[in-house]
Amino acid sequence: MTISVVLADDHVLMRQGVSQMIEADPDLTVVGECGDGVELIDQTLRLTPDVVVMDISMPKMSGLVAIDKLLSQRPDTRILVLSMHDEVEYVEAMQGAGAKGYLLKESSGDELIAAIKKVAQGKTVFPNADTGQSEISPAARRLSPLSALTRREREVFFLVAAGNTSKKIAELLDMSLKTAENHRSNIYKKLNVSSSAELIRMAGKAGLLE
Repeated sequence: MTISVVLADDHVLMRQGVSQMIEADPDLTVVGECGDGVELIDQTLRLTPDVVVMDISMPKMSGLVAIDKLLSQRPDTRILVLSMHDEVEYVEAMQGAGAKGYLLKESSGDELIAAIKKVAQGKTVFPNADTGQSEISPAARRLSPLSALTRREREVFFLVAAGNTSKKIAELLDMSLKTAENHRSNIYKKLNVSSSAELIRMAGKAGLLE
């Protein structure tokens, strides 16, 4: 049985290259390609692929928000994140959001194909000894600024770090302005910052910015 894949990456050349690698395997087929988070949700709900392969950073909607929206509407969606970021905070955030796997863009085509097949089987693929990457240690998790935040607060955290206003965050996450402001306030308290500028500096030091 062929495994169907929807691929999301805003870099066209990267997306085309990944698509060619996937299509080269007889067990896999790309049924949809998109360049932003909004398209990703639309195509996934319409095409119901076995696996979604997606980047974290995309226009219109961040990967973290896209994962949340996808899983809220289609909980059985199996998501493999393909990213350039090897920082523990990114892996932790995507795993906590509900992704089934996390693979670096520097990985080989064989590693990508193997990861897609594992995720399609319901297995998880995250950095560990089996992949040759460093395992996420409990100490590293405690050091992550995201570890104290809830799933929803992590979404707001990334949107604030990207420079969005509370009004824009409310629109993107389909919540009231008051709820968005409450989340922002709670995040500031938990991270011991007093402004978006301080939060952005913290995110930069933690390697959470592009």
